[in-house]
Amino acid sequence: MASLKKQSKRLLSEIQESADQLALLTSNLSLLADTHELAVSLKTNIETLSRQLAGLKKSEFNASLADSEILEILDELIDNDPISALEQRLFAAQANQDSGEVGEFFQQLLDKIEKLYTPLLWSIQQLTAIPDKQ
Repeated sequence: MASLKKQSKRLLSEIQESADQLALLTSNLSLLADTHELAVSLKTNIETLSRQLAGLKKSEFNASLADSEILEILDELIDNDPISALEQRLFAAQANQDSGEVGEFFQQLLDKIEKLYTPLLWSIQQLTAIPDKQ
């Protein structure tokens, strides 16, 4: 089993990569502005946390992670269930359109976002649970 420090670093990297992809997919799309803001917020918080933890020894790393306010921020971001809110927004926008193609496009877009968001959510949940393992 990998050390908690190694697990944490791997999860931070996975979250950063997923947030980067989500931010890229949702950038400059007004209907997806909330999702883009979430991705950018995740990126910023993960970058800050990574800088705070960089170069720390194992014991310092684990203690700093456990005390980090950023884990609480990540929990709050995820607890807001942004994918459900996005789904409601997309289907409300689609209801104002006559074409079934628009609905199909929104469903395809939502599927892509969920494919990026699901591993992101899992990694955040794993990261925020690490202090409980100490």
